Amino acid sequence: MINKTTKHPFNLYYNAGEFVKICGTQDGYFPDFGHHIANEMGGVWLHPIKLLDGFWLKITDLDRGISLWSRADAFTNESWGSAFDYGHGLSHIPLTMKRTQFAPELEKGMMAGYKLHHKGQGELRLKLELLARTDLRPVWFSDEIGIHDGVQDEAVQINSRDVLVKDSGNDWYVMIGTDLPGEEVECRPDLYGPEFTAGNGCGVKFSAEIRIPAEGDFEFHLFVAGSYASAEGCRETYRSLEQDYERMLREKQSAYDAVAKRAQLVIDGEDKFNEVFNWVKWNNQWLIQQVDGVGRGLTAGGPTYPWWFGCDNTYSLQGVLAIGDHQLAKDTLDLLLRKSEEANGNGRFIHEVTTMGAVSNPGNTQETAHYIAFVWEMFRWTGDEVLLRRHYAYCVKGIDWLLGEMDPDGDLFPSGYGIIEIAGLNMELVDTAVYTAKALQAMTEMSRYLQDEGNHERYRLLADRCAAAINERFWIESEELFADAVAPKKDIVPKADYMTSLAHDQGIAGYREYLSGLLAEAGNEEEDRGWLLNKNWVIVTPMETGIAEPDKARRALDKMRSDVFIGEYGTYLSGIYQQGTMTISTGVHAVAEAANGNPDEALDLLGRMIRSFSYVLPGSMAEMSPDYGCMVQAWTVYAVAVPVVRHFFGITPFAARKELVIKPQLPSAWKGKRCSMERLVVGDAEFDIQLEETAGSQSISIRNEACWNVTVEWNGRQVQSSEANIELKL
Repeated sequence: MINKTTKHPFNLYYNAGEFVKICGTQDGYFPDFGHHIANEMGGVWLHPIKLLDGFWLKITDLDRGISLWSRADAFTNESWGSAFDYGHGLSHIPLTMKRTQFAPELEKGMMAGYKLHHKGQGELRLKLELLARTDLRPVWFSDEIGIHDGVQDEAVQINSRDVLVKDSGNDWYVMIGTDLPGEEVECRPDLYGPEFTAGNGCGVKFSAEIRIPAEGDFEFHLFVAGSYASAEGCRETYRSLEQDYERMLREKQSAYDAVAKRAQLVIDGEDKFNEVFNWVKWNNQWLIQQVDGVGRGLTAGGPTYPWWFGCDNTYSLQGVLAIGDHQLAKDTLDLLLRKSEEANGNGRFIHEVTTMGAVSNPGNTQETAHYIAFVWEMFRWTGDEVLLRRHYAYCVKGIDWLLGEMDPDGDLFPSGYGIIEIAGLNMELVDTAVYTAKALQAMTEMSRYLQDEGNHERYRLLADRCAAAINERFWIESEELFADAVAPKKDIVPKADYMTSLAHDQGIAGYREYLSGLLAEAGNEEEDRGWLLNKNWVIVTPMETGIAEPDKARRALDKMRSDVFIGEYGTYLSGIYQQGTMTISTGVHAVAEAANGNPDEALDLLGRMIRSFSYVLPGSMAEMSPDYGCMVQAWTVYAVAVPVVRHFFGITPFAARKELVIKPQLPSAWKGKRCSMERLVVGDAEFDIQLEETAGSQSISIRNEACWNVTVEWNGRQVQSSEANIELKL
């Protein structure tokens, strides 16, 4: 396991099982923060409800008369949990302390363990006060569907060392307890620790007086269990946690070790990149959320977006396939499909669904197209024909919705919001057009495979027409770039003031003059033309997907390698604004470079992105580089895994046919080094692949125990083999 000590003790951390999420600051505290539910996004959550605002420990040295709330001065992040060290923070008390905590992977609870060490002489007499603050309340957007927080949390069972608390208006429960010695317990609404927290909760405090001999240790634990259904279920989880937490920790550590070993990347001499790849897989595991009666799937980011998104997952799940967690990809897409059918039913793919099961946004245009394109990718990796047929039926509706209701002028460019959700920019956008073309290509392949001859030829012709139209109408020859949007001048003029005000609010000078220049060049009021309104990062999507014609792809990528588009941490969200960088903007740009035969440029972008690794949370990269937004974000797995697996190693599978194509293109920095990917999962098979490229020669070793038909294309040569162990020198 890898651990790191933070340099930023007041930054956030995220501990997670598939049910429970814990979020506080790296000094061990739990301040209020968040905007979806104001001041309520931290603490301990059992989605779709919150359990605790937090927990704190007060230590009193009875002989010295010193009393303080313990605050950590060092933080260590492990893949499976966290540790807090209090070596220097226990002022004038001869004591050190370590707190270790984790959420079991498949239990509705958590455990925090405390180990105190007396580093002085004689006997140390202490009073310990362990306080937790409940806050049973529902997730964001619950009020809109008629589910409301109760007036107060109420203690319904108080024992000397465990307390059961219920929300007054709902069957939501949390049980808090400890193995501290003694009988003293308090529970009341006005009982707080060192932080005053929002909400209708109550404080629960366990107190004990203890003695520690010189150089002696004392250990105790906090247990928290929850239920969004029944008191009995809460008690049952609590007893299980109390009795078996050591086994649960071993199982969690073993599970995370297995995650590290699946799709395990080892590039000789590239220790940091190998480390980042491992942590991205662990980060991905943190974001899995199960909710009884709703489903299991990959959430967008912690702690700000701890629910499920269509757009985020059509990116993220491509990375999930590459790292071999095919069940997660299936579960997530199944959840999103069910909710799309419930909320829409017409082929439109949802944008956002909370853990309460409420759809807050029925779907932006781009994500329906992106979903359809992803279904075929998922099938190629998993070989699950039942799943393909299930999704294909909705994909047929989705294409009809895109090219019907959302494309009234019939130009194959559906209108509406894309990935960049800027109010007013609900036009014919490049990302929507590109993913529609990709969706039509996917429908061509799906209809052929499923022998839907009635639709196959139509999809093929539409796919060709759409790709050609993008290259013709979104391409701006004078700029050597693809446009943000296609629209007539008359549709842009009414938006000019609003877009100028957005730029002004961000401190961008000269935007009105820039836009006025574009409008002056436009000429005809009614004729569609391409517009570079913001030079948004999504103009790289034609190259990411292979929709761009080769010459246009080359020229656009050359143009986008400038400081207009790329900064210290990767690709700007907007070349006009140059104020924000995300792992997704950088990742899609890296994929575009790699997909067009530029691995060095792709690796450069990834290198910029991973400069933010551990900047906020040790072992993670923030949503906004280097230090803003969610401290862990799902689509980072796309940004890291897709360039490496699909392009540097060149993996293209067709699991249903037991075929694997390997077409490596190693960055120059990796040449002369042994590059291996072990336990790569495709369908029901696993492969170990080892590559090495030196001047004038290439060698590849493949463990192919399932004896699939493997095709290697490298150095202008092509070799096929179905042997269990393949050794080639090219």
